[in-house]
Amino acid sequence: MLSITLYDTKESTTMNTEHQPPIVRAAQSATTIEAALTYAALGLSILPLNGKRPALTSWAALQKTAATAEVIRGWSSAGLLQNVGLICGAVSGNLVVLDLDGAAGYPAFAATFPHLTETFTVATGGGVGQHVYFYTNRLPSSLKAMGTPIGNLELCAEGRQVVAPPSVHPITNNTYRVEQPLDILRVAHLDELAAWIESFKPREAVPEWNPPRVSAPAGQGNLNPRLLDAIRDNLLSQGFKPHGEWLHGRCLHPERHRNSDRNPSFGFNAISGYGHCYVCGTLLAKDIAATSSIDVASIGGLFEKPVQPLVVATRTAIRQPAPPSDEPPTVAGDYKLPNWLAQYLEWAGATGNQTPMVFHQAAGLWLLATAVGRRLYGEAPWGVKLYPNLYLMLIAGTTFYRKSTAYKLAEGVARAAIPHMLMPTPGSPERFQEALAGRMPGNYDKLAREQQERLTKAQPFAAQRGLLKDEVAGLFGAINRKDYMVGMKDLLMELYDCPDYVDKDTQTGLNIVQNAALSILGVTTPASLSCAVSGGDWDNGLLIRFALLTPEPDYVERPASTSYRAVPQPLIDDLRRLHDRLPQPEPTDFGLAAPGALRLEVQCWAECQAYGDWLRKRCAPSGDTELDERLKGVYGRMHVQAFKLASLFAALDWLDTNADTPTVNTQH
Repeated sequence: MLSITLYDTKESTTMNTEHQPPIVRAAQSATTIEAALTYAALGLSILPLNGKRPALTSWAALQKTAATAEVIRGWSSAGLLQNVGLICGAVSGNLVVLDLDGAAGYPAFAATFPHLTETFTVATGGGVGQHVYFYTNRLPSSLKAMGTPIGNLELCAEGRQVVAPPSVHPITNNTYRVEQPLDILRVAHLDELAAWIESFKPREAVPEWNPPRVSAPAGQGNLNPRLLDAIRDNLLSQGFKPHGEWLHGRCLHPERHRNSDRNPSFGFNAISGYGHCYVCGTLLAKDIAATSSIDVASIGGLFEKPVQPLVVATRTAIRQPAPPSDEPPTVAGDYKLPNWLAQYLEWAGATGNQTPMVFHQAAGLWLLATAVGRRLYGEAPWGVKLYPNLYLMLIAGTTFYRKSTAYKLAEGVARAAIPHMLMPTPGSPERFQEALAGRMPGNYDKLAREQQERLTKAQPFAAQRGLLKDEVAGLFGAINRKDYMVGMKDLLMELYDCPDYVDKDTQTGLNIVQNAALSILGVTTPASLSCAVSGGDWDNGLLIRFALLTPEPDYVERPASTSYRAVPQPLIDDLRRLHDRLPQPEPTDFGLAAPGALRLEVQCWAECQAYGDWLRKRCAPSGDTELDERLKGVYGRMHVQAFKLASLFAALDWLDTNADTPTVNTQH
C-alpha cells in the first residue's frame, strides 16, 4: 500500500528543513514573496496569481523568459503576488505537472505508474487533488481528459501554469501544501502517461458521410470532361471512396479545420465538377485542380470548346451590347412586415418621434441580426454561404434628426433581452481580436458576478455579436490616422464575410477567431464622415460593406408621446425567444463551443440572382452615363444585402411555426 505523509506549510518553521530538497524548502516558505524568489532561484518561471488566475493582462513573455527577482519584488509591491504560479515547459527547465482533480485520480495513477510516484507532490487547495511534478528530457504536449470516472486529468506542459505552495485556494481558503517532500523526478519522457490520459477521452463516433444537399453552381459552358476525369483519378489515388456520383474523403484544405478534418468531410461531384466541405463551403473545379496541381491548360482548358461554324467575313459594324433595361426585376406585391419588426417600429417611432423611420428600421434589423449571430445561413448557388449579419451606418446632420435615439433605443432592447450578444467597443486591433477570440479581460476576477456571468455566456458567441458605435466616423478616423489601429480595417472587412477561422499572432499570444458574424450599427454626420474617410476606403471595399442610410426623402416628424413608454415586454421576450430557438453552444472537454447553424430553405435564388444581374448591368461602361466608380461595389453587393434582410424576415415568420428551419421565399 502506498504511504503518503502530508506536510503542513504552516508547521514548516518547526521542522528541520536543512536536509529537505530545495523545491520543498521553497514550497514551505512562510510568504508568497519568499516562495516566489526561492522558486525563481531554482530556475522556475514565476507568474503572479489572483486566486488561480494570472494577475497580469498577458503572460506570454514569461513563457519564454523568466522574471527576475527585481520584477518579482515589483509584483509584490504592486499587490499582484497574492498567490504564486509556476509556468511549465522549457522556460522552467522542461517542467511538467500532472494535475489530478478527484479523490480517485492519484490512487489510479500510482497503481498504474508506481515508478513515477517518487517525486515532489503537492496537495491542492481544492481538497481532492494532487499536483505531481516532473522534469523531462522531451516535453509532451499539454492535454486533458475532463469528467472521467476518476476525475479530471491534465498534463500541464508548454503554455500552462500551476498554482504552487504556499498559495491559498480562492474558494476553500485551503493552502496548497507539500504532500511528498521529495525532489522533482527527472525522466526521459512521459509518453506512457500521456497515452494513459488520452485513453480516458471519449472516442468520437465517426458519422456516416452523406452527400451534401446543395445545388451545383451555375457556370459558363460545360466543364471539360478530361478535367473531371483528371480530378477524379487524382482523388481516387488519395484514397477517396465512391458514393454514387460523389467521391468522399479528407478535405483538400485540412489546415482550415480544427482537427485537420480527422473525420473526412469533403465530397467531389464527378458529374457537375464541384466539391463541398462543411467548413470550406463549395469548391469549384478550377480551385480543386489548382489545389491538386493539375495543369488545366495541358488537358484542353477548363471548358469544352464548342465547334465553331464556318462564317464569312463581312464589313458590318461591331454591335454594342444592348443597354440594360430600366425596369428592375418583377417583385412581389405589398409585403406586411413580420409582427416583431412592426411592433418595434411602432414603439420606437413613437418614442423617438424626431428620428427618421428608416433609422429605427435599421436598428430593429440590427437587433435581429445580433440575436441570430451566425446560426442561420443560405447556401448560394454561386458557391458561398450567406449569413444575416449587417454593417449599418446612420448618416444625418447633427441635432435635427436625432439619429442617436435610434441607436440608444436599440441598445436598451439588446441589454434587456440578449446582453451577452453585445461586443465591447474596440480600443485597438489586438484588444478587438481578443474579444472576438473570447479571451476574458484581465480584470475578470474583479468584476461583479453578474458581469462575469454575462462574459461567460458570451464566450461561445465571441465573434458573432453586435457592435454599437456612436460617432462611427471617429473609428474610421482612428483607423486611417493612428499607427496602433493598423490592421483594424482589414479585420473589419474580413469579418463581414463571416470567415470560419482567422488567427493572428500578437504580443499577447495567438488570437484565434472562429465562426465570425459581426453586426455593426453606427451613427455619424456627413461632415464627420467626409473628414474621416478617404477614397481608399471605397477602393479597398470597406465602405461598400456598410449600408449607408440617410433620412427618407419624405421625412416627417411624428407627434410626440405624452408619456414615456418603456420597452414593451413582448419585444424583449420574442427577441430572446428567437435567440434561444436557434442552435445553442455545445459542451466539449474544453468548455462550450460555438453553436452550429441551420441551413435556410431558400425558394427564391432565381429572383435574387436576377436582381444581382440587373444591378450588375447598371455598372456597364456602355451606358449613357457611367456609374460613379465608388458605387459599383455597392451595387455589386445589394442583392446579398437583400438576401440577408430576407433571411431575418423569414426567421421572424418561422418563430411562430413548428418548422425545423426558416424558409425564405420571394415575398421576403
